[in-house]
Amino acid sequence: MDNKINVYDEQGNAHEVEVLDIFNVEGYDKDYILYTNEKEIDDENIEAYVSILKEDNDNYMLLTIEDDNEWNAVHQAINEEGDFDENVG
Repeated sequence: MDNKINVYDEQGNAHEVEVLDIFNVEGYDKDYILYTNEKEIDDENIEAYVSILKEDNDNYMLLTIEDDNEWNAVHQAINEEGDFDENVG
C-alpha cells in the first residue's frame, strides 16, 4: 500500500497516515476514513482507526465520532466490508 495523505487533527497538528478506505454510511452525510499509522500489533496486524474525514481548502481534518449511534453505524459498515478485524478503533 502507498496511499498516504497528510491530515490535521482538531488541534491543527499534521499527521501522515495511510488510507485503507474512504466510505459513506447510509443516514449520515459525511465521509469516513479508515486509516493506519502502520504501527504493528503483531506479525499479521496493524493498528487501524476510523474518523470523520473533513476537507477544508485542500486540507484534510480528522474528526472524532462522538455519537454512539453514528459509531455503531460506522462500525457495522466496516464489518460488512469483511476485510477488517473487529478491533478497529
